[in-house]
Amino acid sequence: MKTDSKKSSPVIAIGSGNIETILEHDGEIQPGRKHIVSAYEMLGGSCVNYSIRLITAGNTVFPIPFIGDDRFGNDIRKALLNIGRKNKISKEAITFIDSKAFFIPHIQTPKATIVVHRGKRTIFSQGLTGITISEKHIQRRLDLLNDLAADDIGSVMIGHITADGDTQKPGRISRKIIDAYWNKYLIFANFGNSQLNHGVDFWKEDLCRTDLFQLNLEEIRKLFNKGNRMYSLSKILNWLRKHSITAVITLNRFGAIGTYKDGKEGIVIAWPLNIGKIVDPTGAGDAFASGMVATLRGKKDFSFDDFLSAIIVGRSWASYACTTLGASSGCPDQKNLNAYQKQYAGSSNRLIEVSKTGYAKQIMDLIDKAY
Repeated sequence: MKTDSKKSSPVIAIGSGNIETILEHDGEIQPGRKHIVSAYEMLGGSCVNYSIRLITAGNTVFPIPFIGDDRFGNDIRKALLNIGRKNKISKEAITFIDSKAFFIPHIQTPKATIVVHRGKRTIFSQGLTGITISEKHIQRRLDLLNDLAADDIGSVMIGHITADGDTQKPGRISRKIIDAYWNKYLIFANFGNSQLNHGVDFWKEDLCRTDLFQLNLEEIRKLFNKGNRMYSLSKILNWLRKHSITAVITLNRFGAIGTYKDGKEGIVIAWPLNIGKIVDPTGAGDAFASGMVATLRGKKDFSFDDFLSAIIVGRSWASYACTTLGASSGCPDQKNLNAYQKQYAGSSNRLIEVSKTGYAKQIMDLIDKAY
C-alpha cells in the first residue's frame, strides 16, 4: 500500500478504549449531598480518542484498542467503522477494524464515570478485567500491519496501556511496540498511570527512541518522582534536553511547554487560546497529541519549525476539544478545524514564545509555585 504524498500518512494507534458515562453538573460537587445531573454515554480511552479525532479530520488510522468482544467493545468497533467509512479511510484500515481479531481475547471492555462540573472533571476509571493481555495477540496485529502498510511512512501513537503495569513483565507491550517501529515510523508516546509508575529510569532508553513524548504536568511529575522527592519543572526539562528527548508538557487549560531535542533552540511556551467558556477538558490532551501527529505526517526527522507548527495545531485541536462534552464527541472535520484555526490565526503567533533557558527558568519556577 503506497501513500499519496498529498494525503496524510497512516497512523497506528495503540492504547485504551472504554465506555464513559459523563455526569454533567453545573455547580460544585459536595460529598454527602444529592446532585441533579445530566448523564451521557460516550466513547473514550486514548486509542479510541486518537482514532476518532484523526479519522474525522481525514487521516487513515489502524487502531489497536484494549477492548473485549462484548457489548461495549462491539459498540466501539461499530462506531470506528461508521466513522471510518464516512470519512473514506483506506480499505485496509476498514478490514483491520472489521476483523474478529480486533478484540483482545478474554478481557472485558472497561467503563469509566466522569463527573464534569464548572469546566473541571473528576474521573473514576475501571481497569481491565479478565486474563492478562496476550503478547502473541499483539504480535499478530503488528504482523498484519506490517503486511498492510509495509512501504508507508507512518506514525505510531502509544497511549495508556494498563498491561504495562504487570509486575512480572513491566512495560512489555510499550517496549514491544517501540522495538518494532523505532527505526521505521514516527513514534509518539503518552503514558498512563500503569506506565508512569515504573519511573523515568525504567523508561529512559525507550524514551530516547521515541520521536515525540507528551505528558501533562501532573503526569510528568509522577514519572520523575523518586522517593517522594519532587523534581522541579526546570530540572525535568534539563533531563529531557540532556537525553535529547523532544517533549511537550501540557498545562491543562493553561497551554503547553515544549523542548526540542537537546534544547539549544530554547524552551517553547504555547500560551492558551482565549476560547471563553470551557465546557469539558476531558480528552484535550489526546486531541493535542492527535493534532501534532497529524501535522508531522510520519516525518521522523522533523525540524524545530515543524515542531512549532505541530504545537500550534495541537493547541488548536485541544482547545476545540474543550468546547464539547466528552473525550471524542463532536470531533471536527478538517473544514471545521481550518475555520477554527483561522478564527485564532491573528493571535497564534503572539501566543507562541521561544525563550532562552535563563528567562524560561523564571517562568518554570512560577508554574511550579502555582501548581
